[in-house]
Amino acid sequence: MRYSFAMEKHQRNALLIFVAVLLYMLWRDGRDESLVKALVLFIFLAPILFYRFIAWLASFGFPEYFARDFGGENHPGPYAFFFWLLYLIACAVLVFDLSFY
Repeated sequence: MRYSFAMEKHQRNALLIFVAVLLYMLWRDGRDESLVKALVLFIFLAPILFYRFIAWLASFGFPEYFARDFGGENHPGPYAFFFWLLYLIACAVLVFDLSFY
């Protein structure tokens, strides 16, 4: 597998969404409240930025030893898709100011 440190298009899009949501939260809530929300949103952004590394780390997992395709390449695409789902849900929760309690 060839690794590159260049940012992919979907990662740039995630950063643009992060900046847009952050600016909206600054405008709506002010600096004090939006700082904590920005840190939470960054926690959801970080796996998108490092999804290939996370997929590489997941290849060392114990359950993979019993899988049919043991020793095969661990594709990072499903990891990116999963992290995008979580990220978009987190963005929607922060933009629409939803609460689950």
